[in-house]
Amino acid sequence: MTMYVLIENKPEGKVTASLIGWPDMTAQGGTESEAVSALRRSFSAQLRDAKVIPIDLAVERPWLQTAGMFKDDPFADELDAVIAEYRRERDAKDDPEAIQDHAA
Repeated sequence: MTMYVLIENKPEGKVTASLIGWPDMTAQGGTESEAVSALRRSFSAQLRDAKVIPIDLAVERPWLQTAGMFKDDPFADELDAVIAEYRRERDAKDDPEAIQDHAA
């Protein structure tokens, strides 16, 4: 298994190794190698009597609550056209040829 480690040189001459995604998993050493070795030992010790399992979390999608709310609104198409024109104008400020591309 490949995991990524953040290496930080501390002002007091120590090196800290932190396992990315595991905020409580850090170790220190006098060198990068020592810090990484200490991190490996610490991680192994924590997982010795534990296990990592995948779970699916029910993620709320609040935008679904408003999906379709403008389907019968007579002004929805007009609003879409105004937004599209505004976007073309904004794009043209960054790329003057963009407005020509949209007009074609």
